[in-house]
Amino acid sequence: MKLRIKSLLSITAAILTTAIIVSSCISFELDPITVIDSNGKPAIEQTVQLDQTALHYLESGNSAGTALVFIHGTPGSMGFFSGYITDPRLAQTRNITIDRPGWGRSIVNGPFDPTLTFQSSALGNWLCDIKQASPNNKLVVVAHSYGATLTPKLAMDHPQCVSAALLLAGGADPKLTAPRWYNNLTHYPPVSWLAGLFSMGLKRSNNEMMTVKTELEKIQLDWQKLKLPITVIQGEEDGLVHPGNADFIETQLAHIPAKIIRVEGAGHVLRESHRDLIMGEILNLL
Repeated sequence: MKLRIKSLLSITAAILTTAIIVSSCISFELDPITVIDSNGKPAIEQTVQLDQTALHYLESGNSAGTALVFIHGTPGSMGFFSGYITDPRLAQTRNITIDRPGWGRSIVNGPFDPTLTFQSSALGNWLCDIKQASPNNKLVVVAHSYGATLTPKLAMDHPQCVSAALLLAGGADPKLTAPRWYNNLTHYPPVSWLAGLFSMGLKRSNNEMMTVKTELEKIQLDWQKLKLPITVIQGEEDGLVHPGNADFIETQLAHIPAKIIRVEGAGHVLRESHRDLIMGEILNLL
């Protein structure tokens, strides 16, 4: 019995240590962010009240231009893409990086629903409001990891509001997105209790990952509905999102077809290591 308890504690310590390392690489801070563009103009921090969420975001660029909406992964916050919204190459677009509902300062009323369905419902009408306010402009979504997993469902549920999408290292294939052993371990007591004590963000992130496979299974027949331009950038050495997800998207969207860019030697977080590649593909979608 003592050996089993010791082993469980060792595993728990390893998980939480890994979580600390991962969290240090992914931004989900609550402090206000100050972002300055190349002309010395600060980005504007705003909150808009939606049905169930007070959606918090940071905006920069040309408010009359094509809308670029950046969506982070899990865990995460608007800070993940804050360096992109003030890039001089995007000076003529309306650039918005959000705290997804339930993350950062985007407060959800009531219990947190960790599903793609909830995220799509919570964000969809807001995206449509942006698109309808400037019907002649595109609305392009740029998303990473869980955000890139969410974006196809956003486009399926709100096809008139999403004009194009750039997906960075997103999951899509239910067979490749099942919870891993550490997700299952963290989901149940006593590890779930420890995860909650360590970081509510860690527990919330794990809850999201536990639902991904089931949520993706629900939309398997809906990929054919997508008609918008979609570009995928996937690192071939990604240890968090299996590179085979890009193959799945390529097959599902052969009717468009989607543009698939496989980056040899690249891992999961492409934001800085392949910034010029990402910026080039954003500009191609405008």
